[in-house]
Amino acid sequence: MQRERWRLRSVDLFVQSAVSHRPGNNGGNNPLVHTMEHHLLHQIDLTIKHGEWVFLVGSNGSGKSTLARLLAGLGHARVTGDIARMEDASFAPLVAQNPEAALVGMTPEEDAILLLEQLAVEAGEMPKRIDAAMRIVGLTDQMKQPIAQLSGGQKQLAAIAGCIASGADALIVDEPTAMLDPQASAAVMAALRELHRTGTTVIWVTQRLEELQEGDRVVSMKDGRIKFDGRAEQFYSRDNANVGSPCEEAGLDAPYVVHTVWELQRSGIMLDPPMPLTASSLAKAVNSYAKQPACS
Repeated sequence: MQRERWRLRSVDLFVQSAVSHRPGNNGGNNPLVHTMEHHLLHQIDLTIKHGEWVFLVGSNGSGKSTLARLLAGLGHARVTGDIARMEDASFAPLVAQNPEAALVGMTPEEDAILLLEQLAVEAGEMPKRIDAAMRIVGLTDQMKQPIAQLSGGQKQLAAIAGCIASGADALIVDEPTAMLDPQASAAVMAALRELHRTGTTVIWVTQRLEELQEGDRVVSMKDGRIKFDGRAEQFYSRDNANVGSPCEEAGLDAPYVVHTVWELQRSGIMLDPPMPLTASSLAKAVNSYAKQPACS
């Protein structure tokens, strides 16, 4: 049985911001400063098990990045409710969409070394960890290359490699492909899928729904609240012709493949499986449907 990596119950998160304004005629020229509290997360109930892959999706301002930072233990905010972590859990590093903000070494190898030094990893242990991490992300040949010469995708992979080398049992990536071309995005996705196969918990924050695959767990957010928690196929399911899918209710636009499936369903064509999510699986389902014997 998988252990619970995180368990959140009735969690609310508040942040404060300073607001200044100039008083009226009797107040002089000095501005008055007071604080305002903003309620960003509302009644979050979420359990993530060790070794899971979770897509955290939502539009801008939905609260998905705020929740990701909370899971990573980052930020200074007032939190109510209960947050529990696996007893022997490591820290959970967060990789943002701009990797250059996190890369401090001159090369991918040096960047990983600096991180491991901060974690007090023994020097003799470092080469083995770094070599394994670079192999997973496909940067073995570039590990000694200046970071300034790497592509955007390679920089993102270098940031991920450092986190892998740290030995963390979980990794949170916040829109890691937002600034990348399709080829680089595919490389990052492949590296994280490989890492997940080793047993690492992965939380992938995104608005790019084409990254979802069949069987993936999806947690959808809107206005600081979790609106859906289930499988990707269910996320796009229209159980009632008059009710939109959880994807639509979250204000998100489904990928082209899903729109195609919806159009087929409107025409009375029901595929098996009913909700393929990739072009290849859609083609396979359509081909299988076409081979069915015609009804007399």
